[in-house]
Amino acid sequence: MGDLELADWQAEKIEKYFEDQLMFSHDENKRIKRKRWDKSRPISYDFADNVPEQSRQRIRQALAIWERETCLSFMENGPDVDRLEFFDGGGCSSFVGKTGGTQGISISTPGCDFIGIIAHEIGHALGTFHEQARPDQSRHIAIHYNNIPLTRWNNFQPVNEDQAETFRLPYDPGSVMHYGPYGFASDQYKPTISTLDINWQSTIGQRIGPSFLDILSINKAYFCSEKCSKPLINCLHGGYPNPNKCLECKCPHGFSGKLCELVQPSTCGGTLKLSKNKIKISSPSHPNLFPSNIDCIWLLKAPPGGHIFLQFSSENFYYSCEDTCDKSFIELKTGPDFRITGYRFCCSVAPKNIFRSSSSEMIVIHSGQGPSSEGFLAYIWSDLDWEKKPNSIKETTLEPTTLKINKEKETATETIEPPTTTTGTTENFIENTTEGKEIVFSSTITPTELKTTPTLQINNCLNCDNWSPWEECTQICGGCGKIKRKRICNKTTGINCQTEEKRLCNQNACPVGTNFLFSNGEFHLLWKGCCFGLFPNKIDSNLTECGPLENNENIFMKILSSLLISQDGRKNNRSEKMRKGEH
Repeated sequence: MGDLELADWQAEKIEKYFEDQLMFSHDENKRIKRKRWDKSRPISYDFADNVPEQSRQRIRQALAIWERETCLSFMENGPDVDRLEFFDGGGCSSFVGKTGGTQGISISTPGCDFIGIIAHEIGHALGTFHEQARPDQSRHIAIHYNNIPLTRWNNFQPVNEDQAETFRLPYDPGSVMHYGPYGFASDQYKPTISTLDINWQSTIGQRIGPSFLDILSINKAYFCSEKCSKPLINCLHGGYPNPNKCLECKCPHGFSGKLCELVQPSTCGGTLKLSKNKIKISSPSHPNLFPSNIDCIWLLKAPPGGHIFLQFSSENFYYSCEDTCDKSFIELKTGPDFRITGYRFCCSVAPKNIFRSSSSEMIVIHSGQGPSSEGFLAYIWSDLDWEKKPNSIKETTLEPTTLKINKEKETATETIEPPTTTTGTTENFIENTTEGKEIVFSSTITPTELKTTPTLQINNCLNCDNWSPWEECTQICGGCGKIKRKRICNKTTGINCQTEEKRLCNQNACPVGTNFLFSNGEFHLLWKGCCFGLFPNKIDSNLTECGPLENNENIFMKILSSLLISQDGRKNNRSEKMRKGEH
C-alpha cells in the first residue's frame, strides 16, 4: 500500500477526505491540548512491572531533563490520581496532553529505551505535537506521501492553526519531536521528509534530547515565566529568563553568560573577530582523528554591519555517516534566530557552497560525541575590516592545545589574541572562554550530561489498607469511561500516599452508528466509535479498540483505501509533484 502511485483525481479525493476527517477529529485535540498538568504540584508517575531497571533509570534521566529545564516537576510513586505510568507495550507511544487518571506511556525494551526517545514521548504527554505536523509545515518541509503507508499518513498531516499552539515560535528542524528523513518509509532508500532548505536535511530526527525550542515551548505552555517578577532581565541571542533562576538566562546552544552574551565554553573554540583576511579553523588534530567526547564552539564576529563567510575544505572532511547527524557532526548557525538548531553535516562529502551569516555573527559547533574521524577544516572571513585602534591590544599567540588556526596570508600584524591583553593592534583575535566564565546549562543535551541519575522522591506507603475492588466502568465502550478504586491510608506517618486510582476502561469501539454516550452523569461525543482524542485500531476481524494517535493503524485509513482503484499503480503527474521536494 505504501509504494503505490495515485492518479490526480484519486490523490485529491483522498487528501480532501483525510483533511475533512482530521478537521473533525482534531477538534477534540484542540480541547485536549488545554488539559495541562498542574504545575503547582509534582506530576505523579510509576512503572509497570514489565519495565526493567535499566529502562527505569533512563526514564528518570529523561524526566530530569524536563524538570531541570522547565518549571515542572515529577514524583515517582506520587499520590495523585492523574498520573503517568511507563510500561512496555511493544512500541513507543503516548497520548497528547493530560487525559485524566492513569495515563500510559509505552517504552519498549529494547528499541525505545533511549533517553531522547523517552523525552520525545514525555513531550507528547506534556502536550506537544510532532514538529513536522505544525500548521506551517509546507514552508519548511515536503512530505512524500507516495513513500508512506496510508496507515501512517496521520503522523505527517499538518494540523490547522487553531488546533495547535506554536506560541509564535519558529519551526525547529532539530526538535526532538521531529521525525527523521526516513520515518515510516516504504522504500528505505527514499526519504519521507525533505527539508526545503537542503542544508537542514541531516538535522531532522535527532534523538539526543529536547532542543532549546522544545523546552521553550513547554515553558510557554505552562506560563513558567510567571515565577519571575517583572521587569524581566534582557537576555541576548534569543535567550529568556530561567524560570528556576530568574536572574539568569537560558541560552541557545552556543551561548552562555548571565545574559547569553558569551560563547558557550568548550574544550576548544572561542570568540573570533574576523576581517577580510581569511583564516582557517578545524576540528582538533585535523587531518588526524579528533578525540572522542570533545566539543568545540566558535562565535565568529564581523564588524558592525558586516557578515561572516565560511567555506569548507573538501579535503579530509569526514564525520561518522548517519541519516541524522546527532553525535559527531559540524553545525552552523548563520542567524538571525540563534534559537533554531543549525545546519548539521556529517558523512564524507563537504558542503560545496559558501555560507553567509544573516547578521554580523555566526556560531560554529564541532560535536565529537560519536566515533572519532578526521572532522573538518574551513576558511572563515568577513566582508569588512575592523577599525584599527593603535596601542589598544598587545599582540600574542594562543597555546596550540586551545585551538588550531592557520593563516592563509601571513603579515607582520596578523596574530591571534586573547581578550586579556592590553596593547597593540590586530584584526583577528580569539577570546579564551575556558577560564573565569560562568556556564549556563544549554538545552541541547550531551550524553555525558545525561549520565547523572536524578534524586527523586519515592514514597513508602506501608500504612495503607488494601485497594478496594475496581468499580464498574462508567461507560460501556469507546474508551471514554474510567474505572476507579480506593484505599485508606494512615496519615500520621507524614507521607502523602495515593488513595484513589483511575484508569481508562472498555476501550472496545462502540457499535457503528453510535455518535455519543450519555450515562452516569457523563456526556461523550464519539468519532468512528471512539471517544474524541482516541483513534480506532483494528485488532482482528471481530475486534476494534480505541487507542492513542501513534498506536497501530487507524481504521479510517481503511476507508481511504476503498477509494483506490486498479489504476493506482499508474505513473501520474501528482506523484511527480510529490517528488519535487526530494534532495
